[in-house]
Amino acid sequence: MIDWWTNLETPLQVFYGIGVVALGLTILQTLLALLGMGIDGFFDFFHIDVGAPDASGLGLFSSHTISAFFLGFGWGGVLGLEGGLNVVAATLIGTGSGLALMFAMFFMLRALLRLQSSGNLEYGSAIGSEATVYVTIQGDNHDGGGQIQVTIQGRLVTASARKRGAGAIAPGEKVRITSLDGPTSFYVEDL
Repeated sequence: MIDWWTNLETPLQVFYGIGVVALGLTILQTLLALLGMGIDGFFDFFHIDVGAPDASGLGLFSSHTISAFFLGFGWGGVLGLEGGLNVVAATLIGTGSGLALMFAMFFMLRALLRLQSSGNLEYGSAIGSEATVYVTIQGDNHDGGGQIQVTIQGRLVTASARKRGAGAIAPGEKVRITSLDGPTSFYVEDL
């Protein structure tokens, strides 16, 4: 192994070195992520967030994308030199391969991060929806209000509800949600 390494030309040693170190780093990051250390996990100190993060919170330059760049750069350069190209052409091939892997890693991680959900319901998204009265709703903002059942983000939720105006609404009747009455309660109207 040492003879093989010493017989390599310096550019090949550089490209192999970069490729091997980046491969080891990528494997280590993957193992740490599988152990639950998060997307950057142990490598948070290496997180460079130069690109503006998108909705997933991931910037273009994170430890994963940078290691993917060097992985593509190193092995692309090796393939170029082993294919008989000169150092400049191999460097261009390595740079192109590195950028391709970096962007592929970025878009893959962004897609994976979008699969996460917080579990929080956005009650405001139910405004305008139909609901079913669960507990009688008294009119004129009567104290105590009633309850409705409404589907919010695919989940059936029982929430407090009040009605403006006179007249009660009995259980089982359909109502339309008109606005929020606090973070988790609504104002409704008859349908």
